[in-house]
Amino acid sequence: MNLPVFYDLTEDWNRTMFLYDSALRIVNTKLEIMSNQFMMTNHYNPIEHITSRLKTPESIAKKMDHNNRELTVPNIVKYINDIAGIRIVCSFESEIYNIARLIKKQADIKVLKIKDYIMFPKENGYASYHMIVSVPVYMQGHAIETKVEIQIRTIAMDFWASLEHKMYYKFEGNAPESIKKELKECAEIAGYLDRKMMAINNEIKGYNKEGERMPDYNSTVYASDEDFGKLVDDDADVLGHSADVDEDVDKSFENWESF
Repeated sequence: MNLPVFYDLTEDWNRTMFLYDSALRIVNTKLEIMSNQFMMTNHYNPIEHITSRLKTPESIAKKMDHNNRELTVPNIVKYINDIAGIRIVCSFESEIYNIARLIKKQADIKVLKIKDYIMFPKENGYASYHMIVSVPVYMQGHAIETKVEIQIRTIAMDFWASLEHKMYYKFEGNAPESIKKELKECAEIAGYLDRKMMAINNEIKGYNKEGERMPDYNSTVYASDEDFGKLVDDDADVLGHSADVDEDVDKSFENWESF
């Protein structure tokens, strides 16, 4: 597709994308450290793998057009929360909330929004935990708060979402009802599998190496509390776009042109 020129100023666009790329690297590094700490302290890592990406110009243009927004750099910064995106895949549902809690405790990561599609799945069956966060990117001594979307999901959720994503783009959002129905049933099966596997995992933890049940073991599964079981205003976008953003981020980006 032929993209319109952003302000006819390629430098502004490149500078903005540099900020998002830098924010992505910062959050990635923090998550890698967190993953290594899990292994060092617990000899176990709940994080199976981490992937990241920057939205392409084509994808950004389509999203702005979908939301009837003028394609300008300030609008892109203000209205698109997932230009920089990170996905964390873990083994069990309970670990999702523990990872989210640890992210929230990071001193220089500010949680702007939470969308809990595990407690509140989408109508099509989509389940995942979304966090819109901001991190400071230092440019010439000035901190520019830059948004990153973090998605946390289980292996089963990720498998399902991958197929749903292919279906969405194959049919451009107009998939046959029969396929949508089958995919919804698969989401229910994936959810059951997650719960069953988590229950088995908790049962295993209740035994020692000799196969004896530990009498004081509490197998209660961690459930999300008020800080983690929220669903903010939603729209049709799977990646969790929301028009209203944190004021500090908006103010920080007012100075981006000077760098």
